Amino acid sequence: MFTFRIRKSRLGFIVSGLFLLLVIAIFCWIFFVASKNPADSGESGILLLPFAMPWIMWLPVGWLGLPGAFACFFLNAFILYLLFGGLRVEHRRD
Repeated sequence: MFTFRIRKSRLGFIVSGLFLLLVIAIFCWIFFVASKNPADSGESGILLLPFAMPWIMWLPVGWLGLPGAFACFFLNAFILYLLFGGLRVEHRRD
């Protein structure tokens, strides 16, 4: 009989959390810049593009608003969590 245990990774939480904090910081900076410069038409938003890649390239045009971008951010954070040791499954025979 096999038993499975799911272990969580602290390093995965730290890396994905730092990724999301960086996304939030850039997002807040974009709003700050836009509030100070009324002629800004969103050019500073290009800074968030690398954080949503490659998923933003595959979304339909109708989904490219803020919810679609945040879904891409969270998907990338989840992938980083998995890459840095998150959700390791240990199986052992009893």
